[in-house]
Amino acid sequence: MTVEEMVERLRRARALVAEVTAGTDLPQVQMTLWQADMNLHWAIWNLGEFDGLRHDLPPERNDPEP
Repeated sequence: MTVEEMVERLRRARALVAEVTAGTDLPQVQMTLWQADMNLHWAIWNLGEFDGLRHDLPPERNDPEP
């Protein structure tokens, strides 16, 4: 599997995690999903791709440039 394929799959996984997060109101599940999203974010980062400095901010608020 290429790096590009891995990154694409990880981004899809993040989208699925976001979907489930939006569909639950259980705090324990939300926290587990928050941590999963953070780990997926770091996996993408460690593959050399930039998805923002913080995994929990929307893209429009996650640009390092002022």
